[in-house]
Amino acid sequence: MNRSSMLISLVLIFAVVFVACGSTAAEPTPAPPTPTPTPAPTATPAISVITMSPEQDFDTFIGQMPEADVACIMAELGESRLKELATGTTELSEKENDILTGCFSNEFVAGFLAGQIRNELGTFSGSSMACVASLLADIPTGILTELVLGDGDDPSEPVQIAIQEFTLCLTNDELAALARVNAGEDAGGGSGSSGRPSSKDELCMVGELGQSFADGYGELLGGDLLLGFTDAIESCGIDFSAEGLISRLEDTERKYTVADFEAIGFKLSKSYDVKGLEEASSAHYGFYGIDPYKRLEYEARFYFSHEAAKSVGVDFANEASGAAASLYEDDQRWKEGLAQRRRCDSSGGHHVGRCGFPKYFDYVVAGNMVLMCQGKDTLGSLKACADLLTVVQ
Repeated sequence: MNRSSMLISLVLIFAVVFVACGSTAAEPTPAPPTPTPTPAPTATPAISVITMSPEQDFDTFIGQMPEADVACIMAELGESRLKELATGTTELSEKENDILTGCFSNEFVAGFLAGQIRNELGTFSGSSMACVASLLADIPTGILTELVLGDGDDPSEPVQIAIQEFTLCLTNDELAALARVNAGEDAGGGSGSSGRPSSKDELCMVGELGQSFADGYGELLGGDLLLGFTDAIESCGIDFSAEGLISRLEDTERKYTVADFEAIGFKLSKSYDVKGLEEASSAHYGFYGIDPYKRLEYEARFYFSHEAAKSVGVDFANEASGAAASLYEDDQRWKEGLAQRRRCDSSGGHHVGRCGFPKYFDYVVAGNMVLMCQGKDTLGSLKACADLLTVVQ
């Protein structure tokens, strides 16, 4: 929805000096102060809270949708086909997916999220609604559609930023309600469920190494367990070279710095304030990839010693990684960089995502550093860690 704008004309009033015939000039009448222009009002999107699902009552669901969305879909698909798709009685074709992508507005997605919260909590505050409406005024058209029609992959960066901003509008109770709704959906399956392997490779590794691998290996990956880890990779036939990773993990005396990373092409994005991250000397966020067009995200936390990294460093890293981690503000001791540390996930269908998942599912301790690496499961994160550590000199 485009913002409307108004042009306000200002009329300046000046005093007129009258000169009386045959008399002295009259004192000029003081000009009144120039009025301050009234700021042009900014139109904010009207959000309709959608509390009904299409499976429960199709007509009510359609009645709660934004009129422009309904008109667009009706014109492209027709009412009968829309009803079939909305109630889940038929599959969505690729062409129809493109049509819906173009018809669903940001206001629809926001209204659906608000409706989920209201159904769970019994209310959705007016202040939160006003905040969301103001936020949507600045989000490009259709950017949130991915949360409704997502395929389960990581949302794009603009979508992640938008949903993170959305969550900042919510009260703690509303955020918790949305988390409960999505946690209930996750229980039915899909990646991101606690303790559930998300791929055949992950399933094989769990069989070889135990459930702790699926929950997040973390600090366990060290010492004698390295041999079992490499044996499991070989047994499972996974294309993953652990040699470079192992050599770095065994080098416990090394003192890493962010300069070591920048020297190999690591793109440094942010340096965090480590106040509250106990015994840490610095912490940094950035990107690296063997393919520069497919970079992954990393957070490197540097400590004053290896002992500090593998003790207090591990405690903090466990809070922000693994299947049981909750990346909501109330659940984290160290909140600096939290927006970059959490991942928003969509579950496809007409469900929407939540942002409490850890972006770095796992990490490794190498020398004085805890390196947290992007991935949706332990194997994905450790592969990302290996890709980076094997090239650090």
